[in-house]
Amino acid sequence: MLFFVCLLVSCGRYAGTPLNVPGQQATGGWSVVRNEGIWWLQTPEGKRFYSRGVNCVESWDGNKGKRERSFYWADHYPSRAAWRKDAGAQLLAWGFNTRGGWSDNSSKMALPLCVELDLGRVARLHWFDPFDPTNEEIVYAAAVQLTAPYRNDPQLLGYFTDNEAGWWNAPLFLWYLKDKWQNHTKQKLWHELHAAYNGDWKKLLKDFVPGPGMAGFDDLKNEGALLQLRPGGQGIHFVNYFTGLCAQRYYKLVHDSLRRAHPGSLILGDRLPLYYNQHAVRAMADFVDVVSTNYNISVEDGWVAPYYFEGLQKLAGRPVLISEFFFCARENRSGNRNNGHLLTVQTQDERTRGAVEAVQNFARFPNVVGSHWFQLYDEPTGGRSDGEDYNMGLIDIYNMPYEQLTGRFAAVNPQLEQTHAAAAQPAVAAAPVIRRAGAPISLTDKTLTDWDKPATRVAPLATAAPGVPFGDVHMAWAPDGLYLFCLASSYVEKDLLSYTGEYPLSEAFQLHLAIGCKGAKREYAVCLLPRLSHSFKNELEIESRLYVCKNGKPVKPLPAQGMLQVISRPLPHIAFEVFLPAELLGLKKLAQGQPLAVDLSVTSFYRDQTMRWSAAEAGRIVTLE
Repeated sequence: MLFFVCLLVSCGRYAGTPLNVPGQQATGGWSVVRNEGIWWLQTPEGKRFYSRGVNCVESWDGNKGKRERSFYWADHYPSRAAWRKDAGAQLLAWGFNTRGGWSDNSSKMALPLCVELDLGRVARLHWFDPFDPTNEEIVYAAAVQLTAPYRNDPQLLGYFTDNEAGWWNAPLFLWYLKDKWQNHTKQKLWHELHAAYNGDWKKLLKDFVPGPGMAGFDDLKNEGALLQLRPGGQGIHFVNYFTGLCAQRYYKLVHDSLRRAHPGSLILGDRLPLYYNQHAVRAMADFVDVVSTNYNISVEDGWVAPYYFEGLQKLAGRPVLISEFFFCARENRSGNRNNGHLLTVQTQDERTRGAVEAVQNFARFPNVVGSHWFQLYDEPTGGRSDGEDYNMGLIDIYNMPYEQLTGRFAAVNPQLEQTHAAAAQPAVAAAPVIRRAGAPISLTDKTLTDWDKPATRVAPLATAAPGVPFGDVHMAWAPDGLYLFCLASSYVEKDLLSYTGEYPLSEAFQLHLAIGCKGAKREYAVCLLPRLSHSFKNELEIESRLYVCKNGKPVKPLPAQGMLQVISRPLPHIAFEVFLPAELLGLKKLAQGQPLAVDLSVTSFYRDQTMRWSAAEAGRIVTLE
């Protein structure tokens, strides 16, 4: 793989806490600082700031035609100015201090403002031709136009360049390869492919299966060209390499344009979805002040997966802003159906508990500088224009606050700065242990709330540099056996791999666990295969299997009932639980003090990455504590 290594606001203008860092001076604008390992936003007055934001703080003129089923300011206020006064006062009373993306930009609302520009979309970078040499001036002209309303706005905190571009590796590769030769990005892709394989078609064929009629590199210049991954090959590494090139081109273009159009403004990134391509994150590191990411909470109790934020720190070395998160409940006053895969709980009580726990979990990461709730009002009854219909609001469509939720935010939000100041990197146990489950764990409840997640996380997981772990694994024991769950993300595209019949196990997402006890070694594997979802339209989901293995190879299927549970969600989100009865480990029961030799590994789709506990200590001895 020679070439694939990749490349508040009531006291003063912005209330905050003085940094008291020797030599630290205010820069005249917003900035970011790192103090004793903890990242902060910094106000123009030189005070540290933890952003507690709300998205879509807006009076919704656009809802005029939907007045019977959505919030519209004129139904409740004599003027928009009156709405602004009331909404701003409510947010302050609930402990929020920032207007997040897609918010009213009036100076009458005294909260710092984050602006989502859609710069790449307006400049036609995504899915057009990012390597077109004329893009420098096109993107700059768009940046000048889009930043004009804000360049003299003292409330501007910074700019999001776009929203959820995603950096989906396979679609980028397939899209540009099939385009016409006149596309500069296709030309870039072709030249990189040719150089990667030294112009040797036979070498390329070890990693890729070409489309019909393609017999050499020149055929790849044609419109409609196709290369699919060959099972067992290493082509995914080139696909990711090209993704990194595209991401680097985007981030440099928007960075340079914003630095010219509005010097000194904070560049807050492009609001990653709940998934990131590691090559793209490395590519953004030199071109953003803050990495912004939208985040869908993983578990109903508000647990936040540590691997996600630890990985961003290692890959980019920049502070992270949660640009969007939410909790939804089926019990709501707006009639929202909560009609998709986004995590939804039953009651407003559950919603409140989970949301408040989540904001505190975010603040405990040293690199997280704020979190923004999505959104101020519930979505319209029956759904917004794209059909999404969720109870995401702090306020319902009748302008009535969810008092339990907002009351708890009012109590907790002002404490988040103190919580963040005490943030610390997670401690790693001096000796490897597996802790006893504190409560019974069910493999039929479709939730992970019965786990003591902080106590059971397996760390550290090791990956080959420069990659970072793409998931977390948790383990616990009880007398009846060993329990395990995995939260991870791994992108898969149905058209990238060339195969007929059943999806090849070699390219599946796999977790392998080998247990040695009393001189005998037993191996098991969970294999996750992608399939079209029965629940989520046009999405892929997981088909799961459990196997006995020999020398790392699945050889005998095991019944999954009672031993394997997948938490239903579309890919790239992965969540599953495993139970291995003591009998399968060669024991009548497990007991405190029992030593086990454990080798744990997780491999992503297409064998892109493997993470181990630990790669240098396969077969390590762990103790049941």
